[in-house]
Amino acid sequence: RLAAPANAGFVSGRYDVDGMTLYVNNGTALWPGFAVRLGRPSELTRITLRVADDA
Repeated sequence: RLAAPANAGFVSGRYDVDGMTLYVNNGTALWPGFAVRLGRPSELTRITLRVADDA
């Protein structure tokens, strides 16, 4: 939760913001030599985009 103020209050996870999807990831590697995740596991995210049905 230390990073939340720098991310407009968002922490790891999926959010709905004004009808749009926002996904905040824990991160995958190091930033200037140290893990910014602060005790959270690294994460790779795969997002599949699909065309909406207009039925």
